[in-house]
Amino acid sequence: MSEKGLIFDIKRDCSEDGPGIRTTVFFKGCPLSCIWCQNPEGKAVKPETDIHGKQIGTWYTVDELMYRLLQDKPFFASTGGGVTLSGGEATLQMDFSSSLLQALKREGVQTAIETSGFFDYPHFRNKLLPWLDLIYYDIKLIDDEASKKYCGQSNHRILDNFSRLLADANIPVIPRIPLIPGITTTKENLQGIAAFLDEHSVKSCALMPYNPLWSDKLQKLGLPIRYQHKGFMTPTEQKACIDYFTKSN
Repeated sequence: MSEKGLIFDIKRDCSEDGPGIRTTVFFKGCPLSCIWCQNPEGKAVKPETDIHGKQIGTWYTVDELMYRLLQDKPFFASTGGGVTLSGGEATLQMDFSSSLLQALKREGVQTAIETSGFFDYPHFRNKLLPWLDLIYYDIKLIDDEASKKYCGQSNHRILDNFSRLLADANIPVIPRIPLIPGITTTKENLQGIAAFLDEHSVKSCALMPYNPLWSDKLQKLGLPIRYQHKGFMTPTEQKACIDYFTKSN
């Protein structure tokens, strides 16, 4: 195929991006600008270089990418694993993502996507949904003004797309809430998200504890750090978030 996708990383032997042993493909480019972004090297929609002159972002055809991904097909088959599209935001490259997913399904590979939810819904429904087995869907902030402040975009499309997806999808749609101290971990935010999920009869989700290692990536990119929280979350901090979330009613 002549079309190409811009990829900034391919991680093999992943266990946190879906069931079984997986290979995760990180697409470059994201419509959000979360100040705590775990993969800031995936934000820009074009190839770039870090402070050491190392290129970030490589163009692949579907065939070139499939050659690399299918090397792990025996592990996918034996563990119930597969390939996860991540980023950045894979839905920004909708046509390439669709072609890649279809190629994976022709090979019998289980597929998943990790998405911010900020996409054109009809295109997602027609081009990606038919070829997916699992969706991880980020819901970061329930307040629209907070979403604009910390993520650079309104959350209206994200929440609306989630509601529409629940009605249309015949596959698991798992909401994930990143726990960012002082931003997403507030009582108001977590209880608001819990109430939103309860309205949609969603009974489970994934709370993702804060990981501070992303700030090192910003320094390598020569970009300013706009949010700081030293260290990982403590067990007490994590428990408070769980309590807020589960006691929303």
